[in-house]
Amino acid sequence: MSAVVQLADHDPREFIVTRIFRAPRPLVFKVWTEPQYVAQWWGIDGATNPECELDLRAGGRWRIVMRTASGRLYPNQGTFLEVVPNERLVYSDVHDPELPEWEGRPPEAGVHTVIFEDVGQDTRVTLRVRLGAPADRDRMLALGAPKGLAQGFERLARLLATLAEAPSC
Repeated sequence: MSAVVQLADHDPREFIVTRIFRAPRPLVFKVWTEPQYVAQWWGIDGATNPECELDLRAGGRWRIVMRTASGRLYPNQGTFLEVVPNERLVYSDVHDPELPEWEGRPPEAGVHTVIFEDVGQDTRVTLRVRLGAPADRDRMLALGAPKGLAQGFERLARLLATLAEAPSC
């Protein structure tokens, strides 16, 4: 099962990534919200996450620094706006203004909403990425954000498969 990426019908600032994971919802939520697991799956193929901090509560900050296979660092950060265990996460995503990709014009902060739903014994994760403006969404699409998110979802699926086979996690 690969991730499905689509544009939102109702909001030109938004795109949606959906995937069904072969793992129970509490495990998927745990692996999405505990730093020791997030550091293992977050980001594109070949990336590592030498820094991963998550203060999982409304108003809590999160920060992840992704290092690509070439050694380039991509800081990611924001604030949790809503946390409903095993059901929903809403958090801001503040873009690093120093990244050369932005050419001195970083997008406004975005809001990510993650929904966790049972599908039999599996879990559907729906990630809604809403940027500040339609032009910001279009720029993120052109830079390959959906492909990168799909790669992260694939890494998450591999980690979940490993953990599901473990005696306890």
